[in-house]
Amino acid sequence: MSWFFSLLGSAIGYGLLWYSLEPQKPPYLSWKYLTGLLFLWSATIHGVHFSWMLSDLYVGKFIYIVWGVLTSSLALLFTAFSSLLFYVVRKNHGKILWCLPGLWIAIEMVRFYYFCSGMSLDYLGWPITANAYGRQFGGFFGWSGESFFVVATGISFYQVLLKKQFARFAWLGCLLVPYMLGGLHYEYLKTTFSNEETLHVAVVQPASSTLLEGSWSSSPAMAWQRLISLSSIVRKPVDLLIFPEVSVPFGRDRKIYPYDDSEIILSPLTHFKHQDVLLANIDWMQALSNHFDCPILIGLERWEERESTLHLYNSAECISQHGELVGYDKRVLVPGGEYIPGGKLGWAVCKKYFPEYALSCQRLPGTRSGVIEINSLPKMGVSICYEETFGSLLRNYKKEGAKLLVNLTNDGWYPSSRLPQVHFHHGILRNQELGMPCVRSCHTGVTVAADALGRIIKMLPYETRSRKASPGVLQVALPLQNYSTLYALWGDLPMILLSLLSIGYMGCYFGYRLLAKKEKG
Repeated sequence: MSWFFSLLGSAIGYGLLWYSLEPQKPPYLSWKYLTGLLFLWSATIHGVHFSWMLSDLYVGKFIYIVWGVLTSSLALLFTAFSSLLFYVVRKNHGKILWCLPGLWIAIEMVRFYYFCSGMSLDYLGWPITANAYGRQFGGFFGWSGESFFVVATGISFYQVLLKKQFARFAWLGCLLVPYMLGGLHYEYLKTTFSNEETLHVAVVQPASSTLLEGSWSSSPAMAWQRLISLSSIVRKPVDLLIFPEVSVPFGRDRKIYPYDDSEIILSPLTHFKHQDVLLANIDWMQALSNHFDCPILIGLERWEERESTLHLYNSAECISQHGELVGYDKRVLVPGGEYIPGGKLGWAVCKKYFPEYALSCQRLPGTRSGVIEINSLPKMGVSICYEETFGSLLRNYKKEGAKLLVNLTNDGWYPSSRLPQVHFHHGILRNQELGMPCVRSCHTGVTVAADALGRIIKMLPYETRSRKASPGVLQVALPLQNYSTLYALWGDLPMILLSLLSIGYMGCYFGYRLLAKKEKG
């Protein structure tokens, strides 16, 4: 993201928008025309932000409907909020004007946590995070604090343009507080940062969009060919070898790989311990773990039969060179891709009108903790796909003693799009929110290692609209220094309380005026 334009947009962008539509000068726009323009503007902005969804090669044309519903829903929320702001300004309800940022946080929390599985991308305060100081402010109040100050800055600049008293001071305060707090904390942490304790990690980026691209139709063992070829690049010693989300098909324990075919692929690197007729993914994992003398973390599917129904989990499995096995099942599922929203009704509608998108088996959210402790490694907080964008989820990893964050992702379902960059820019915020380093292992990028201050240590070339990702291995000594943050301590609680106070005060204000009006009448 451009730091300059992000700062400029968060400083004056919303204020200019609101002033251009409601300058408090005749002729006034009708409410119908006003809301129409607001909706059109917001839908256009959200449409551009989520344009990566329109890469339909794998997900099909139905994604256009999903994109339209999503952008329209988000546009309606912003239109309703802005309309309330104009009403407050037109009617001179100045006493509740500064409750509106708190109201917006409540609105955004609904979409952030309760819109299907939660829509955590492109929240209003995101522009603040375009530089290190703004990202560090997330360590105080998280994403909701960032959104609060962006809205407050927009309203105060709107008041500056309306020539209201003391508006300039309010605008400067709202604009500078996040960067001042974040900047002071960031610079202090830089002076005390230490690289003494490190973890030597190797991260594999296959650069294949999906398993549909596999050239393994002649033999299932070919599914491992690219991974083994890339693993041969890894230099010893290494403390942890990581592969991305669902790196190979067939689950963990299914015996499907012919031994002879598998041995041919693995032999340039190492050998299997057992000469079974058929091998499973866990045998490949153990062979690699024994060869590198370190644990292996890999994304796999996990199948489980319950009451004659087959359930599927999106999992991460970690195995040590001593055979110790620990796993994690993804808890925040992707709507449409891993479950059908709307419960039984949504399933029935999908099966009747869009049968090609009806999932073949029931996906379930996991219940196992994402904190993995194995062998001599520090505790790892593992997330899969866009789980890493939910700070409220990952802060529990910090509380459980995790020393680093590991994310396994496959953004290749939307090829030649902005999704890898968008996902990365949202995920990397957890470093400074929680004071923890992170490693991201992705099929097509962005595969990266970053320290607890969000500073990039090493990054592999990733897929964009104009280039394909390059297969490779990221090998780095990751500093393990952690630090405490207020957000890790209290999460969204302060902003929830502020939102409730704002809504409560607005309710009392309008309730009192309504009662007074009735008494006069």
